[in-house]
Amino acid sequence: MPEFIPLYRPDLTSADQQALLDQLERAPFVDGEAVRVWEAGWERQWGRRAVAFAGHDEAVRCLKEILGWRSGDAVGVDPLLDPAWSEALAANWLQAVWRDIDPQTGQACREPVAHPQATAPLRAVVVNHPFGLPALLPDPAWLVIEEISALVQPLPGVGQGAVQLVNGAGPRILPVGTGCLLLSTDEPLIEALLKKRSRPPGAAACALGSALLAAMPARLARRRELAERFLGLRLRGFGKLPDNPVGGRAWELFHLLMRDAEVSTALQAFLHKAGIGCGTPLWYTPRLPEGVVLPGLQACQRHALAIPLYAALSDPEAKKIINRIHRWAERCQ
Repeated sequence: MPEFIPLYRPDLTSADQQALLDQLERAPFVDGEAVRVWEAGWERQWGRRAVAFAGHDEAVRCLKEILGWRSGDAVGVDPLLDPAWSEALAANWLQAVWRDIDPQTGQACREPVAHPQATAPLRAVVVNHPFGLPALLPDPAWLVIEEISALVQPLPGVGQGAVQLVNGAGPRILPVGTGCLLLSTDEPLIEALLKKRSRPPGAAACALGSALLAAMPARLARRRELAERFLGLRLRGFGKLPDNPVGGRAWELFHLLMRDAEVSTALQAFLHKAGIGCGTPLWYTPRLPEGVVLPGLQACQRHALAIPLYAALSDPEAKKIINRIHRWAERCQ
């Protein structure tokens, strides 16, 4: 019986395992040098200082205190932001106000000066770059924060925000498993964050993250190679392929925008029958306040269908996925 092709498969190798084992033998829990190396890797990538935290709530708390935000102040977020950050805002008594997305381009809509949901001053806007596609930044009326976990390496138009967030939790392109980082070119802000931080991330997470980051160029190249093959899919009017802008994107995942929910469900069943994992590109369900309706998010949830894309995907597996989708499109025409 053919082996099942999962939708997600962590891009982990024996070298990553050895880096983790070496760290556990040397200093399993606390290691300042491991933290420094983890931060330095991001600093080299992005050309700015980095501060790593064990938890998202502490990172947001430090930002709140340093920038003088008050409890009850508002922060604009889009619904594709990882729940860890939204929960960190709530833990620090900051209200999240929601911004819709464009499901076709993944670009966040620009905001007016006043947000209709905000009952207190809007202090910042967190811009997510969903699915590795650079999003438009809002007008700098407030502090602009970018979540760059889906990018790993800079792309044109990315990195213009005052602060960048990196999430190490969840099934990201860099599956460290825990912790987060804040990046910025604002040296006084970074120094203040270093002084306020009380919980740096664990030594094991830093060691694994550093190993993954060092080998990331080859893994990203493999993802781009596979994405180029998938961009040749013939959907025969049943759906659209994801955008691949001239400036590039980070192929965190590959998702098709099907014509409607019925078509998406039919293709999903056809792939599952052949042992191919697929499903929504969201690993969580965004929880919006009562009365908040975001049409772009709703369309993405109903129509978007992710197919396997990771560096560990073999050529025969990729060929099987492509052939199966072509067979479905031909039968349904």
